[in-house]
Amino acid sequence: MIKSTAGDERPSIRVDRIVCLANSYKHDHRCVAGISLITNRWIRPIGNTIPGCLTLKESCYPDGKESAILDVMEIELGEKCRSNCHPEDVFMSGEPWRFLRRFNQTADSRLLTKLTVKGPSLLGSSGDRLYRRKLDHSPAEGSLELIHPEDLWWWIRDDKGKRRNRALFRLGHAGRTRYDLPVTDPRWLDALHLLPAGIYPHSFFYGGGQLPQTFLTISLSEAFEGFHYKLVAGVVTLPG
Repeated sequence: MIKSTAGDERPSIRVDRIVCLANSYKHDHRCVAGISLITNRWIRPIGNTIPGCLTLKESCYPDGKESAILDVMEIELGEKCRSNCHPEDVFMSGEPWRFLRRFNQTADSRLLTKLTVKGPSLLGSSGDRLYRRKLDHSPAEGSLELIHPEDLWWWIRDDKGKRRNRALFRLGHAGRTRYDLPVTDPRWLDALHLLPAGIYPHSFFYGGGQLPQTFLTISLSEAFEGFHYKLVAGVVTLPG
């Protein structure tokens, strides 16, 4: 822990090493989240410019390259800024992030598997949203979870002239709960935008080759029209 000294107005900060498991759209900005390799807890860094978000610049390294899923990053963190719907939020200090390595080794895969949520419930329920009123009175235990989906499909559809991209999958052995959630991962959306409307199995993107290990990072949205929606904020793939 680094503490401020006399005459130094800089707040106490700490340095953490985080594996990035989500870098998603949030309004016109970014929401980055990952798991600390020190505490194994989720962290969502928040910038100092846009409330609850990171600007694109804040989510980049000093050379201008955007942080990517499975990057291990060293980040200086300041004060916590948690809310009832996002208990993992913490301000970043303003110092640039430092890239350390890619999180793609055999031991890394084992750690991700260990940290997955087995289901069938997801972020506290088996639906696609939580009531805002509920979280206003009782804070969420967490707003981020990593899962290993089964029977994964990608649904691209046109809804009154607007393109919708959703992930369809099953989770959990008991009940085999089916989920249908919107996708906000920019890089995965880039791949979906190349395709016409339709429903595609996950294997479609690998041309009949060996499928990777695929994890999904599920995030809870901020309140919208009385609900907090569950989103696919990160598509995480490791060699099979």
